Amino acid sequence: MSKPNLKKLFSFIIVAAFLSPSFTWAAPDSIDLQDLALPSEVKDLAKNSGSVFYSATSKNKTLMPVHFWGEVGKPGLHFIPVDSKLVKGLSFAGGGNSNAKLEEVVVNRYDSGKVKRFEFDLGEGGDVDAHEYVLKPGDTVFVERDRYIENRAYYTSLFSVALTIISSIFILKRIEEQR
Repeated sequence: MSKPNLKKLFSFIIVAAFLSPSFTWAAPDSIDLQDLALPSEVKDLAKNSGSVFYSATSKNKTLMPVHFWGEVGKPGLHFIPVDSKLVKGLSFAGGGNSNAKLEEVVVNRYDSGKVKRFEFDLGEGGDVDAHEYVLKPGDTVFVERDRYIENRAYYTSLFSVALTIISSIFILKRIEEQR
């Protein structure tokens, strides 16, 4: 290849890289390219229910792995578009189910040998922080189970047993007084 053609090719590559909407520059420590799945790598993969999900709604976007655990519609490993926000990511995972405690959604992020924990209140639709928080490859989102109904049933039955015992004691005392 001649020198002028080589220069043209190199210039074309640089211009295309800057003008391409799907091309993004990332800080060296922000995204590990080994953690990403490209749409071309998953296009022939069966998209069945299971523990690994691929975002079929985002065409021509780089996907990143994010774990969704706990009380979500589809718990497991999800490959979602890079730069997805927390609320959108939860939507990809089916949102919180009927047992979800949305007031205490936790995101754990492994960064520089440490696990950082971030808590969000998504009750009543969530606050600004939850809508602006950007997920990163490898994040784990955990939605805790709301134990209110379980606890209510436990304490109601405990109260019923105590009331039965107290009632039985009063009935026995009345019977003894009648003798």
